[in-house]
Amino acid sequence: MTLTLHRVKAEPLDRASFAPFGDVLAPSQHGIDNNTLLDGGHARMSDPVPAARRADFDVLDYWGDIATISRDTMRLGYLRTRKRPLTVSWFERHLKGTQSFVPLGGADSVICLAPASPHLPDPAAVRAFRLDGRAGINLHPGTWHWTPFPVAEAADFVILVREAVVDDDLHFVDIEARLGLRIEIAL
Repeated sequence: MTLTLHRVKAEPLDRASFAPFGDVLAPSQHGIDNNTLLDGGHARMSDPVPAARRADFDVLDYWGDIATISRDTMRLGYLRTRKRPLTVSWFERHLKGTQSFVPLGGADSVICLAPASPHLPDPAAVRAFRLDGRAGINLHPGTWHWTPFPVAEAADFVILVREAVVDDDLHFVDIEARLGLRIEIAL
């Protein structure tokens, strides 16, 4: 089989561009603060917050609608990716659940993806996104992806996956062998 080299340019991460693959884990336009939680009846307080002490209580902004994760039992893992050439010859997916990558330490990285499909990844739909270390991502079930590429020597992530992912939902495909394809990512 002849090997085809498919080149993709890493795009900046934004909600609209990333939507076919999942969610961007970063503040949206509709955050709320503690006072809004109190005033809207969203919080059940063990002790009342007197008006004179509202400033002591209002210490955060909250965005509760950035992503929906799988409802199965989930587990956190720690992932350290190693520097390597920006080429992809394998993809993986998880059909039964979401997978989240939350960067630690602010390191830049790149992730290569293809939309969920009932068959092999569509080479024409492959995209790459630059993760600047300030926002995480949550992949929709079935999204084809490969381990993020650190721009420097390494990048650390907390990942959130279904607890049983290794037992029943870890699908790897060798796109070189199956599609005659290797993907090269340009920064």
